Amino acid sequence: MDKTTDFENEDQAGKRTKPERPRLGGFKNTTDRLRAGKESHLSSRASLDWRLDRENVCHTGAAADIAPLEEICALIGQSRTGTVLLEETKARGLSISYDTQTPQAQFYPREGASIIALNPSRPRGDLVCTLARELRRAWQYFNGAFTNPMSFEPDEAVLVNRAQQADAFMVSVKIAWELKLAGESEAWDFIAGSPMASISRVFELRAQEDFRSLNNGAAARAAYDKFFDGSSTKAHDKRIIHQMLLDDAGYMKAAGKKKHADMELFRKLGEMPHGANYLSMQAKHLPTDMCYATVEDRSNANFLWFVKFERSFQEKEMQMLQESVRKSAEIVDLAAWTSRSAGHTGA
Repeated sequence: MDKTTDFENEDQAGKRTKPERPRLGGFKNTTDRLRAGKESHLSSRASLDWRLDRENVCHTGAAADIAPLEEICALIGQSRTGTVLLEETKARGLSISYDTQTPQAQFYPREGASIIALNPSRPRGDLVCTLARELRRAWQYFNGAFTNPMSFEPDEAVLVNRAQQADAFMVSVKIAWELKLAGESEAWDFIAGSPMASISRVFELRAQEDFRSLNNGAAARAAYDKFFDGSSTKAHDKRIIHQMLLDDAGYMKAAGKKKHADMELFRKLGEMPHGANYLSMQAKHLPTDMCYATVEDRSNANFLWFVKFERSFQEKEMQMLQESVRKSAEIVDLAAWTSRSAGHTGA
């Protein structure tokens, strides 16, 4: 019976020896590079550290660790795009406040008193990015592009919801890039360490190739299109599809009554405070192309198929019911029957 343990091996002479230790040289070099932070090529250590520390998710943060809201707004104000967004939204009565019950950030549109709520315990770089996204959503709302995706047919609802999310994130990338050019790289470093880093990288490459792409819309369109690659849309698709399934606003019963997403909606969505409309420029695909609405995640695709099937089934059922009522009215003509009955009675 072999009595050797997992920690011992027998050599050819039958002597028990301990296994060789793993070589840790490469691992040590990697950890040293990560710890170096900004001293190496990895300048987004703050982003990575925060994402790895799960305790921060529920931590409300000490008062001394919370960045003042005025400081975050002043930082965004150093961006050309951010300045315009702040000035216009505040001119329309929008207020910005901290709310520890908000997981990340949320824009609440209200007539004359819209609100942006931010979670104060998040890192400063992330606060800048999330506030930029919500300012863009407020811009969409005030300029008629913040349309409820649930007012469209299922496939187009997915498309409109994705487009609104992609536009908001692209604007946050643009503002972070403008801040980086102004010497404030904290927001850009946080995006570079996030799961959406590929989008910021595409924007950066296009901007470095040609600085004119910042104003002619080329860099913005490249980042917008990149948002639709990979798994960036999975969480957003899940949220909108589950709203369809909840049917709290009668979505499933409104088949055939929804409007369609036309190019005019995307022209409003692509308007920028400075520069060209990036969704009106020539590109490989129009923003209304359904290739932007392809749902590749199997779970989301199955639920979306069920929504479309249920809506078509209810529409067909309603048509059959209406035809049945119409035919019943034709078969039983009460007026003619009453007239004939009266004639026979008189005779």
